[in-house]
Amino acid sequence: MTDITRNLLQHGVSRRGVMTTMLGAALAGVGGFRPVFAAEGKVRVGLALAHTGWAAAYDVPFAHGMQMAFDDVNAAGGISGKFKIEVAEGIDTASSSVESIKSADALMEQGVDVLFLSCDATSSTAAGRSGQQKGVLMFAGTSTQPDVPEKVGDWMYLASFSDNVSAGSTGIFAAKDLGIKTAYLLKSSDNTYTENVPEYFAVTFEKYGGKVVGKGNFTFNQSDFGNIIAEIKSLPQEPDAIMTAAFEPDLPAFLRQARSAGIKSKIVGADGIDSPSFFAMGDLVEGTIVVSNRLPKPGSKYDELAARLGADHPDEVGNSGWIVGYDAALVLIEAVRAAGATDSKSIRSALDKIKDFEAPNGKITYAGFNRRPLVPISFLEIKDGKGVHLKPATIDPADIPAPL
Repeated sequence: MTDITRNLLQHGVSRRGVMTTMLGAALAGVGGFRPVFAAEGKVRVGLALAHTGWAAAYDVPFAHGMQMAFDDVNAAGGISGKFKIEVAEGIDTASSSVESIKSADALMEQGVDVLFLSCDATSSTAAGRSGQQKGVLMFAGTSTQPDVPEKVGDWMYLASFSDNVSAGSTGIFAAKDLGIKTAYLLKSSDNTYTENVPEYFAVTFEKYGGKVVGKGNFTFNQSDFGNIIAEIKSLPQEPDAIMTAAFEPDLPAFLRQARSAGIKSKIVGADGIDSPSFFAMGDLVEGTIVVSNRLPKPGSKYDELAARLGADHPDEVGNSGWIVGYDAALVLIEAVRAAGATDSKSIRSALDKIKDFEAPNGKITYAGFNRRPLVPISFLEIKDGKGVHLKPATIDPADIPAPL
């Protein structure tokens, strides 16, 4: 994800930190509560999202992307010419599990058919348990933690790729496309994302001929990486790559020390560094591989949509949250169209059958994937301060690592 903050997650939050400096611009047009007015021929969508706090930098663009798709279908006469989408914004969840529960409960009392929850897996899980009891279809925003659907129950879905899908795809890409033979894993057990993503990478990397030659563990806000650097330098041969899900400020701090020590290994990162602030670090990050939901390829459908979004929200174009929201809205629209109905049960039944649905970034499949979508992964390489698209990839289901 994008725009990572330097105030890192210290309390078990399962998503990356974010850059709160962008929130003033990002919140424009999202704040305020819109009541739901239940009516025939309406799909009632509730947004229990963060307008403030760390999660807002993901949730706000997510909402803007969704709204763009909803506005388009409503302007065209609605889904199948008969179902309009009506959106209700709940109270600001303030990146808090407690407030998320309050927001979600209030929206469900109004009778929403579909509920979109925060990117923070902790908040989505907490709020989702109430929705599970009520039988309301829910999506966990831009959360990528693969076990959220299982923790909540059969009414909870992911909208984004899950960590095992993205990291499993990265392992194959590193071994087959980049020709990387050896890799060192830089992990942190402070957070399930930074701990598990490198392990998912290792499963497919070694399956396709690569070798993990070592693992190092850091703590958030660590200032001295000397022990890890010494371990890397003590290896018989410098690894071709260092794979990590670390993000700002830890990854830049590690990189400065590693490069100063003469380590030249290529950095293979995750979606947590798909961020303009990371890209802007010059030679320090040049050549770094980044995983993204975005497909910034000139002339693509994504490029066209990004230009539209940028007209109203220029600060969000580099944030992948909006395209996840746009695609999630398209998937919902397709499920309603296929169901021919607007109630949660009918939409969920149709959603479970979606296969190879064409979205701007490629085909999306829910059928057979236990409420976690199979979606294309986009690989970028940082060149001259920009994320240059290298390749989209859809992992073979047989290669997806089992959730940890």
